[in-house]
Amino acid sequence: MIWNETRPGLRIHDPLLSLITPVDLSLATGILTDLPIMLGLVFITKKPSNTIYLIFAMIGICCFRAMTLYFFVLEPPVDIIPLKDPILESVFYGGSVLLKDLFFSGHTANLILIGLLIEQVWLKRFLLFCAFLVGTMLILQHVHYSIDVFAAPFFAGVIYKISIYLGNKTILHDMSEGKRPNTLMYGLGFKNV
Repeated sequence: MIWNETRPGLRIHDPLLSLITPVDLSLATGILTDLPIMLGLVFITKKPSNTIYLIFAMIGICCFRAMTLYFFVLEPPVDIIPLKDPILESVFYGGSVLLKDLFFSGHTANLILIGLLIEQVWLKRFLLFCAFLVGTMLILQHVHYSIDVFAAPFFAGVIYKISIYLGNKTILHDMSEGKRPNTLMYGLGFKNV
C-alpha cells in the first residue's frame, strides 16, 4: 500500500467529518483492533476447515483492498490525525505512517471478517462490537472518510461469502463434515436459519 501514497487522488467533502473535531484515538484503536483479531485467530485456527476459510479470506481482503486502493485514489481527510499503529507500521508499511490507504477501512473490515469466521457466538458478538467501536474511532480521528468505514461491512461480507465458497469447492470439497453453509446469516451466528 506504500505505492499508493505518491499517487494524486480525490479529496472528498464528508459532511459527517465536517461536524467532528478530530481526536487522537490511536492507542484505543490499536488495542481494540489487534487484541480481538489475535484472540479470534486463536479460536479460528483450532479447527482446520476454519483455517482454510481464513486463508482464503485473508487473500481476499488483501486483493480487494489493493483493487479499491488502485481504482479509488483518495487524498486523506483535511484534519486527519495520522493513526499510529506500531504493528502495521513495522510489519507491513516499512516503518511509514500511511495516509492514503483509505477506501475501504481495513481495520473495520478485518474485525468484521474475523467475526464472521469465528464460530463462538459470544466472541463473534464481541468482534463485531469492536468493529463498530473501531469504525467510530477512525471517523472521530478523521483517519478515514465515513464512506470508507461504511463500505467495510459490505466488502467483509462479500469476502466472507467468497472464502466459504472457495474453501468448500476446493480444499474442503471431499469432506463430509466440517464445511459451513455459504450464508451471511450463518456467519452472523444464526445457524438454524
